[in-house]
Amino acid sequence: MLILSRKQEESVVIGNDIIIKVVSVDKGSVKLGFEAPPKTLILRAELTEAVKSENTRATGEKVSKDILDALGVQLKTKRSKELNAKDSFKAQLEKQNTKQTIRIEKPPTKANKGSR
Repeated sequence: MLILSRKQEESVVIGNDIIIKVVSVDKGSVKLGFEAPPKTLILRAELTEAVKSENTRATGEKVSKDILDALGVQLKTKRSKELNAKDSFKAQLEKQNTKQTIRIEKPPTKANKGSR
């Protein structure tokens, strides 16, 4: 850990685009100002733990086995239906292809045109 001493209105630069400035110093507290790109997440340390636990809760890392089993059944059923539909479609195409005949006729020639 790097430790620096800074007085009020002095700054620290991190990288090329983050500036931390000491805004004020009071009894037992220091106010810091941060200049950083909008995409940069800046949180107090105590909030990072709260965010981590909320993310864990939101992603459902502790999903019950019953829910996972039910999802597995649904996925298998959906996949089975998709495969059956695909097989049915293939069978219909094959059936159509066997019934279809192609008739090729000779184009009329000048001699045949006059005789009709």
